[in-house]
Amino acid sequence: MTSSPVTTKADRGTGNAFSMIEMLIVIAVIGIMSALVISAFSNAAEDTRRVIARQQQAAVQSAVNAWVNSVSQEHGLAEARRRYNLAGSSKGRLQLVGAYLDESSLNHFLSPSNTVNANEVRSAALRKLGQHLSLNTWSAASYPKVEIN
Repeated sequence: MTSSPVTTKADRGTGNAFSMIEMLIVIAVIGIMSALVISAFSNAAEDTRRVIARQQQAAVQSAVNAWVNSVSQEHGLAEARRRYNLAGSSKGRLQLVGAYLDESSLNHFLSPSNTVNANEVRSAALRKLGQHLSLNTWSAASYPKVEIN
């Protein structure tokens, strides 16, 4: 009876090394995982900018509300509306209510790098989102609103 020769991994020269297929699979899995992580970080940064933009909108709206309350108590609501609308632009209205914002926020909004035109109030977060705050004209049938556009 003749026996066939038995070959081992050592005889084939493979030893403990990875095969080419195994290596390609590992590289593909690492590539997919890194793409998912990078995407998650990118989305998180964008979400953070949106949250900051909403907080800035709320802060400016609170300043507008405080200014309207202060001026209307002393001079009446019609006079508050007249002064607000006389400011003429979003930037002018922001300067009008600026005393009710903290100084660093006001300076940030009014800095030359964030100023495109007088009707668009921007911050770094809003600029990166391609948005701006608008302080529109206050009509008699409404209340002044700060909007993100």
